[in-house]
Amino acid sequence: MYKYSPGGSIATVYCLIKVQSNRIESDKCSQIASNLLKIKPRFPEYHTREMKRNFKARVRNVACVEPGLLDTIYKELTLDASNEAHPITLQRIRMIFLGETGLLPDLRKLNPGRPSGQYDLFFEKLGEMIEEYTAADDRRHNISHMSEILSIKDLINQTKEQCPHDTLIPSAAMVRLQFCPRNPYSHAAMTFTSKIPVQYKIQRRQLRISHPDDHYCNALFKYERSLAVELGKDCVLFFYDDKAKVQIGEPDVPMSTGVRGKKSVALSSTTLAATDHDLHHKGSLTPSVYMQCDVPESIDKPFYRGKVTVVVNDSVFQSSNPMRHATTLLKQIQILQDKPKVVLKFSDGGTDHRTNFEHVKVSAICLFKELDLDLYVAARCAPGQSWTNPAERVMSILNIGLQNCALSREKGSTELEKTLSKCTSMESIRSKHQEIGEEWEASIEPVRRTMENRFRKLALKDQPFQIMCPMQENEIDYLSRHIDVMFPNMDKTKLVKSHTSKVKEYNEWVDVHCRLRHYSFQIRKCDDIECCSPSQANRNWLPDPVLDVNGNHYKSFESTYGVVETTEDDRPTLIKKPEEAGPATRKKDQKKDKRTDVITNLVPEDQLLQGETSVFTAQNARYTTMCIECDKPRLIYGKSKLTERQKVQLALLLSSYDFTCGSPLTPPQHSLHGKLVTKMNINCGSPMEIAYYSSSTGSRDICYYCGATEAETNMELKKEFKTVLPLCKTCKDMGRQVTTLRPYGKESKK
Repeated sequence: MYKYSPGGSIATVYCLIKVQSNRIESDKCSQIASNLLKIKPRFPEYHTREMKRNFKARVRNVACVEPGLLDTIYKELTLDASNEAHPITLQRIRMIFLGETGLLPDLRKLNPGRPSGQYDLFFEKLGEMIEEYTAADDRRHNISHMSEILSIKDLINQTKEQCPHDTLIPSAAMVRLQFCPRNPYSHAAMTFTSKIPVQYKIQRRQLRISHPDDHYCNALFKYERSLAVELGKDCVLFFYDDKAKVQIGEPDVPMSTGVRGKKSVALSSTTLAATDHDLHHKGSLTPSVYMQCDVPESIDKPFYRGKVTVVVNDSVFQSSNPMRHATTLLKQIQILQDKPKVVLKFSDGGTDHRTNFEHVKVSAICLFKELDLDLYVAARCAPGQSWTNPAERVMSILNIGLQNCALSREKGSTELEKTLSKCTSMESIRSKHQEIGEEWEASIEPVRRTMENRFRKLALKDQPFQIMCPMQENEIDYLSRHIDVMFPNMDKTKLVKSHTSKVKEYNEWVDVHCRLRHYSFQIRKCDDIECCSPSQANRNWLPDPVLDVNGNHYKSFESTYGVVETTEDDRPTLIKKPEEAGPATRKKDQKKDKRTDVITNLVPEDQLLQGETSVFTAQNARYTTMCIECDKPRLIYGKSKLTERQKVQLALLLSSYDFTCGSPLTPPQHSLHGKLVTKMNINCGSPMEIAYYSSSTGSRDICYYCGATEAETNMELKKEFKTVLPLCKTCKDMGRQVTTLRPYGKESKK
């Protein structure tokens, strides 16, 4: 008899073995040892909890296994006879280990009582509704601008309205499990059935506005890059643009930069926070990006490489303008070891970069004379196509420095804060420049330095960003001195076409040295030694894109550069003057109304321009805003007057966003949304609104067609018509006629 006692309260195990009674003494010792070896594996083992815990920890280092499976595996390997924590569950798992395949289906039938198919009618109606939404998306090329379903509760309510009254409605959790998983390869996707073709999505801001000239401008940009490759080290190529304004909160009121797309690394004991509103701010900072491109050896290689320079300007007293950009480019070119004789630029079509604006042309002429260049080429992209500018790609890198960041200016003196409390917009602060200019700069300087230090940590292709201080007024005045020298009769405060067209010296110089195009502006030295210094080489103009024989694509740069004299006749939006059109076109134009504009092809008496809607009247015209594309004032209408708080909100809105003709005035979430509106059926080619001249919101000497100032009103026609709209000299030379309405003694023609 052998006795095995594991200890504790567990019963003792006795083992009886039959042996011969007449065995010798030597056999007793050998039989005892052999018997112990035979019966020892049959004795149960009792393991401690610490032994089981160590085994489970080692397995979890390799794979993720359920606790019940780990207990079963441990007992199978070690013959552990300890008490089981969940004996029923372990017994089922043990049976599955032994091959009982019919146990799993039985487990699914353990909860009877819910009849199958009780929600079939509900899901049938839900599928029909989803098919309607899918068909609508197909008509929009699978692009949807908003979700038709606000939430699962809304989805259930919409389906419930289409079902009979006594239809059983499932729970929200059950409906959610019928969705399609966002990631079908994740472990959580196993819980979704994908019976309903819907899923949770986030709206992407990646839609691009199309324009008739986008193909033309892309070809022009390719020509400019090809020219950079052709000239090699003799030229320098710049891409530049302004980033959106970064709002700065008032003292002790840090305001978020608005960039919070991803998580940032922060101390575990801190919380990243900012104010939950955006009304308490007076100023902002505008980072300007200048990218000096490393021109490759071939046009097929990427141009998205180079040195990036960032200038953080104060939006109040250092607002972006063409002369400031030209001065910044001048500083960057002057520090180069090899001074280039050709400067190429490419940017978007904003007011500071639009090549057919007079103040942009004048700043380019000053830069051309200061650097003594042989050739200067500035091109821009089509409206709504700013994504083609390589400088736009740098903005996403700048967002890393502005991500989850809240900024506020330093508190100034009592007089400064008292003066700022009375200012409701940036324009009102600018009007106090003489009083608070230096104190405002001291208040804004610390936060500007903070932003510069964050940008210094960024890099493009392992090349760190360079930070340049904003240009001072004396540096800008030094560059603009060429205007006084070359064109003494030009007023630098009125760099608009209505004024520059009257400066004889300027127009003569432009006719000899410049090539004017809608999307490009070029300057080249002339052959007169008294006017320009000798050029180092013969520089050809950057050619205009020319269509090939098929008319579907533009010719290559090699086939046009220096070979033929090109024009912009192949630009899709080019509108020719009547004398340039054919005989059939001129005959057709003569049959039109004499009052029809030959440029915009719009009738001044068009009801869309007058606005039959009750809100679009002169009585409801409250304010005006300037379009950044055409520089025309557009009316802001409202049925009721604004309160003082709403006036402040409007001033902040107009200083924070750029307005273009035909675009909505307010974002959907703004408090003034729906209270103030602008006309949506106009564009930059549309003339001024008739109600503008009847209201008291702006100056009356605005040209009806182009919006230029100092337009004249024909007083002779005033004797025949009640309404005679102003017309500038430029539009008059283009063949446009004076617009008249409401003749005396007769009814106005519709």
